[in-house]
Amino acid sequence: MPDKPVIVLVPGAWSALEARSFTVHVPSLPTNNGARPPNSSYEADVSAVGTVLSSLVNAGKDVFVLMHSYGGAVGTDAVRGLARRDREAGGLPGGVVHMLFLAGYLLARGQSVWDAVWGMYHDLDPEDQEEQKCLVMPNALACTYGEVAYEAWRDIPSTYVRTTADRWVPPVYQDICVANARDAGVPLSVEVFHYGHSVYMKYPNEMADLVVKATEST
Repeated sequence: MPDKPVIVLVPGAWSALEARSFTVHVPSLPTNNGARPPNSSYEADVSAVGTVLSSLVNAGKDVFVLMHSYGGAVGTDAVRGLARRDREAGGLPGGVVHMLFLAGYLLARGQSVWDAVWGMYHDLDPEDQEEQKCLVMPNALACTYGEVAYEAWRDIPSTYVRTTADRWVPPVYQDICVANARDAGVPLSVEVFHYGHSVYMKYPNEMADLVVKATEST
């Protein structure tokens, strides 16, 4: 049986994946360093994630990239040159085998993240709301204007989790993200959950099941 792909989360933390015996890496984003005034950028986030991905891929690992929210834009740019099909064409082992956008920004070249919508945690239980608020770090607003330069979803099989009660990345914007792929004629698997932005908190096992399903098809 082939080894399971290594999981890279951009950004986030997810114990449900480790419970399924996946190795999980969570790169730190420079724009989440809490500095006042903000001193980092979208490009720095892309570089930080790209460094982690390159290290794993160059070690011959198959990598599954799971991207939540803003992480969708960062991860899309960070995998440039690391798709498994490109590596195989060059006779090299390892590569990114799948991308999962969890209510994330699947953007076309030249697009940037729109201003966030209030209500990121509106449908969590009160205790979970407080936990998530404590984990949020001040972020550089400038990072939302970073333009995606590489449409990784053209080269790497991808899944999109659409959250219908999302106030942070509203469904209408998620539909634009999905349309980026479909209008380009690129296959995209779409899974719909009737929940808000933090669907991974309410349905961690279901999200992990999606990862398992996708890895089995790689």
